[in-house]
Amino acid sequence: MISSKNFILITAGDPASISTEITIKAIESKKKNNNIKCIVITDPNLVEVNKALLKSNIRIHQINDIVNFTDYKDGCLNIIALKLKNKFNFGKPDIKNFSFIKSSITTATDVYFKSVASAIVTNPINKFMMHEAGFNFEGHTDFLATLSSKKIKPVMMLVTKELKTLPLTIHVPLIKVPKLITKDLICSNIKIAAESLKTFFNIKRPSIIVTGLNPHAGENGDFGNEEINVIKPAIDELKKKLKNICLSGPISADTAFSTTIRSKYDLAVCMYHDQALIPIKTLDFNNGVNVTLGLDFIRTSPDHGTGFDIAGKNLANPESLIAAVNLAYDMCVNKKNAK
Repeated sequence: MISSKNFILITAGDPASISTEITIKAIESKKKNNNIKCIVITDPNLVEVNKALLKSNIRIHQINDIVNFTDYKDGCLNIIALKLKNKFNFGKPDIKNFSFIKSSITTATDVYFKSVASAIVTNPINKFMMHEAGFNFEGHTDFLATLSSKKIKPVMMLVTKELKTLPLTIHVPLIKVPKLITKDLICSNIKIAAESLKTFFNIKRPSIIVTGLNPHAGENGDFGNEEINVIKPAIDELKKKLKNICLSGPISADTAFSTTIRSKYDLAVCMYHDQALIPIKTLDFNNGVNVTLGLDFIRTSPDHGTGFDIAGKNLANPESLIAAVNLAYDMCVNKKNAK
């Protein structure tokens, strides 16, 4: 069993959000795995403002060796300094800070590819503000794909201790979902997920279920034909092509997440956003983690947004970020052990 200390890079997120607050809390938390060495790409002044808010005494230490991190200091909040050129107000996203938010992400990936860093954890960003500033991506996932050498569409997976789900479609109106669900989409996502479960989660023979799109998985065509025409043919094709995998479906979503059925599979592939997110957040609202599969680096993030309504009030719960950091470490270790 390979186990070692791993350097994990954490992005700044939106300065007006809860991102810096939960980052400080996560790094100070005893729940964070002791083998993890976190390095945050951010502005030290932004950290100081949040430290004062939290009455934190943690010392900021700036990393200069961004290849081997030989100057990393335990017990400190280690940062790679990035200048925030404009003022910020908690709870009020500002388009002027777009470049800082984006630079934190690109700096994290640049450093990752040139250093001994093992993973990237991204803090929340405000998609509306980013789009207003000219960010032509749906979110983190699509943007990170352009920074990866693997030119494939990445896959989002949500993870808690009790459940893993994968939404085939994400931030799109429900009326568009049926046309977006294709055989190719199902096959490509499941192939990436199956390989990732083996490599990053140490699951030798993944068991994967696929939910139906319609009530009762279509009820033999009475409530819709997508299960008959698209979903089942995709599953049948994958069963012939994929080895060391147990695949079943389409299964009615209203029974797929019961305690008994959950115990029989490792991943539920869902047709749309809420079908995948509702069970995750119902089972473990504070500890859900968003994982991006299909990149050439490990990326996780907390499964929540910017929290502008509670920013600057010392009310933010860091549990999801802690879970994201710990999961990134576990994935690193499993990847090493798989070699």
